[in-house]
Amino acid sequence: MIKKKILFLVRLPPPVHGAAKMNKLYLNSSLLNEKFNIKYIKLNFYSSLKQNWFHFVLVLIGFLKVLVLLFYYLLFFKPKAVYFEMAPKGVAFYRDSLYIWVLKLFNKKIICHFHAKGVSTEITTSWKLKYYRFVFRKVSLILLSPKLYSDVKNIISKEQVYYLPNGLKDEISDAEFKNIILEKSKNKELNLLFLSNMIESKGPLDVLKICNLLNKDNIKFKCYFAGAWDSVAFKKKWFSYLKKNNLTKNCFYLGPKYGQEKKLLLSRANYLIFPTKYLLECYPLVILEALMFGVYVLSYDNGAITDIINDKKLGFVSLKSDYKDIYKYLKNNVTLSINDYNYIRAKFNKNHLFKIQENNLSNIFYKVFK
Repeated sequence: MIKKKILFLVRLPPPVHGAAKMNKLYLNSSLLNEKFNIKYIKLNFYSSLKQNWFHFVLVLIGFLKVLVLLFYYLLFFKPKAVYFEMAPKGVAFYRDSLYIWVLKLFNKKIICHFHAKGVSTEITTSWKLKYYRFVFRKVSLILLSPKLYSDVKNIISKEQVYYLPNGLKDEISDAEFKNIILEKSKNKELNLLFLSNMIESKGPLDVLKICNLLNKDNIKFKCYFAGAWDSVAFKKKWFSYLKKNNLTKNCFYLGPKYGQEKKLLLSRANYLIFPTKYLLECYPLVILEALMFGVYVLSYDNGAITDIINDKKLGFVSLKSDYKDIYKYLKNNVTLSINDYNYIRAKFNKNHLFKIQENNLSNIFYKVFK
């Protein structure tokens, strides 16, 4: 049987973020490559979160390079469909929409995948609404959760939309996990973790505020922050608060952590604190990573986070997005048992393994082809 050809237009690491990591997983999926003939074009041509004039020069060069490659693959590879991880708003959306024009010119089946939200806030005029509707006419769209449909309901019908949550490959064996939870249970003080890019709206300053209140209550804890800074200004603001409130003995910035170093942080953590108000937040991989390691999650109600933390045994979500809610929760619920850790990991294995999602994406491709 001849495998149908699919061209992937996707961002890949670096920089490391949720969408890029998921794109890499799908692109390298043995199941998808077994069923389909896949080629790809990498959309990003820079490796840092920081934006400056050089960043925009790279973006412009990258855009032109993608256009050339796109025409090449459409003419010579001749894919049946194009899977496109597309930006939902801002300048990036209008740039990406030009690729859609080209794909429509070649009469290709188009499957767009949003790993972020923001369409509803972008559409502020009637011409923008008309343009979005034109772009998504006869296009299939994948969202990470039904909760995110309200963001796009004005531009695309439900019949054109598929849902595909994020998933991860299991990074630890059951034997490893037994050792991990034995060590966690020996913690003499709370081990708290913030693990994400150090962007203000992701919540690292709110975590410091929570730590400040815990410190005033004489609750014993250590809190570790791991991630890359997106701006010098916020870095100064964060360290200023740290020193001003005498938190240097309890709170530690470790820099970006990947691979084995990140696994070690998750292995030691009792709680992941992720108070994100990030406007594009949808289905954070860091929460899935925490569940994999049996880590209890404390977060805000943003995107589809309540789809993941849908059980009080998995975590606590502040519906008011108030750091004091998380502080109060920690103050009154500071102990976790081995049974708690086992329950959290079991839920991860049941609902969030990548093998579930790669199979679901395969089924979406077949449905689009029909």
